[in-house]
Amino acid sequence: MTKKTLFSSILLSSLLLNTGCMKKDQPIISNSSSPIVAETHINTKTPVDSPPHQDEGKIRQMKTVQGDIITVREHSRGFSFPQYQGKIVLVQIFGKDCPYCFEEMPTVNKIQYTYRDKLSVIGIQGQPPMTKEEAVNLIREHDMNYPIIDQDEARSILVFLRDVYDWRGILPYILLIKNGQIEQVFQGADKSFEEISQGINDIP
Repeated sequence: MTKKTLFSSILLSSLLLNTGCMKKDQPIISNSSSPIVAETHINTKTPVDSPPHQDEGKIRQMKTVQGDIITVREHSRGFSFPQYQGKIVLVQIFGKDCPYCFEEMPTVNKIQYTYRDKLSVIGIQGQPPMTKEEAVNLIREHDMNYPIIDQDEARSILVFLRDVYDWRGILPYILLIKNGQIEQVFQGADKSFEEISQGINDIP
């Protein structure tokens, strides 16, 4: 392992150790010296000091907990999912031990059904990896009939969100992505169907 890879792994491990739910009656809390602003709906089309968009990038194959493969193309501004070209992708970052994340599942399921012609959902489990039994139970209990990528497989995505969007492990966390561009971000609990729908409808 190179020094650079080791350093990146240490930084991500530190982030994930601090991953946690945002309580409904509390502001977002960050361990960094600059707290994350407690906003519900953030337009992220032009992150500060981000490099220009590039279509080229590294292609990764990420295995879902269901056993399927999701192709992810990483580039300087984020990541895209070639399998869903032209569609909005709702990326739902949740934690297996985050009760507020699971309160949000019915809203995500309703969004998936309502916008099924133009939107796909991908879940990322951002806390320590699940056992197979945990994954099966969560999918069954919460009707998560969409691909779910566990923490270890999604490591590079989580690192990007940390480095570019200053994500510090707050859960739940929803991204709306289209053709490799992160269009909207929703962080913390109590996101309504209407709020997320408005974000979807704002995307051309």
